[in-house]
Amino acid sequence: MHARFLLVGALAASAPAVAMAQAPSPPPPLTDLAFMTGCWRAPLSRGGVMEELYTAPSANLMLGTTRYIRGGASFQYEFTRIVRDSAGIVMTPYPGGEPSTHDFRLTSLEASVAVFEAPEHDYPKRIIYRADADGTRTARIDGGPDDTGGMEWVFRRASCDTAP
Repeated sequence: MHARFLLVGALAASAPAVAMAQAPSPPPPLTDLAFMTGCWRAPLSRGGVMEELYTAPSANLMLGTTRYIRGGASFQYEFTRIVRDSAGIVMTPYPGGEPSTHDFRLTSLEASVAVFEAPEHDYPKRIIYRADADGTRTARIDGGPDDTGGMEWVFRRASCDTAP
């Protein structure tokens, strides 16, 4: 029996080393998106405002609502769900409350800049949220990293209790 252990040990010692697969790093906590939390308003290019409200993140969920207001009346709206699961963080927009056709996966999060991407989507392919040094928050949609166009809104913190 002792010889068998020696043989197994010798075979293991002579076998080439197998590189261990590195486990993927866990997704960041949703609290890293806390800079998006609260009520925000941005002017629209054709008059009116866009108003966004994001809930404080729980361990696995943030919810958002967006409404577009002109002349005191809402003319468009969107719901947003941001979920953290074992595969990462996903933003799912529901424009007009309709079921979404694409999820936008968080591909980058650093220094209060969150980049969500859905390369298979026609437009937008990216949604970017950024906390700015002056206390504003910028949201951008575009066709991907090579898109020099896109649309961008600069939001200021607002009270949820007052009409725009």
